[in-house]
Amino acid sequence: MGGAVLISALTQYNLPFTDGLILAAPAVWGRETMPIYQRWLLKIGVSILPWVKLSGRGLGIKPSDNVDMLKKLGRDPLIIKETRIDTIWGLVNLMDIAIESTNSFNTRTLILLGDNDQVIREKSIDLFLSRRPNAEKVQQKIIRYKNGYHMLLRDLNRKRVWMDILGWMNLEVP
Repeated sequence: MGGAVLISALTQYNLPFTDGLILAAPAVWGRETMPIYQRWLLKIGVSILPWVKLSGRGLGIKPSDNVDMLKKLGRDPLIIKETRIDTIWGLVNLMDIAIESTNSFNTRTLILLGDNDQVIREKSIDLFLSRRPNAEKVQQKIIRYKNGYHMLLRDLNRKRVWMDILGWMNLEVP
């Protein structure tokens, strides 16, 4: 979700200059790439049952290959496990803004993507990548991880991801 916030903020508001951004599995899954039944259900849900809470249980989505980490998150009382429909509506609105703003997203960026991401689907990522301004594609480096999932920074292959981040930032890699 942080990726959608940053893309939206940097393209919609006059924010202070930044040397660069790192987007790990950016949330760019807006209505444009959602199946029509999901858009309808979300619209109906927010209209008549906005307070109802939903979870990802039963969807068969695997956010990471790091099972131990996922179990710890499941036991952590500070992790939100159910979300109100009106909150989901707001998140989708944010992702819509992010994807619609991509054509003016001209910030130096490292974009990290997992080929096994089951949260943000490939169709959405492809749309996001195709809408970036041509001149900026030179400044926006994309790294895809064959064994990567949505939670790239916590996946079993996280060390490779962190090393790539440090390298892009031109920091000493231990």
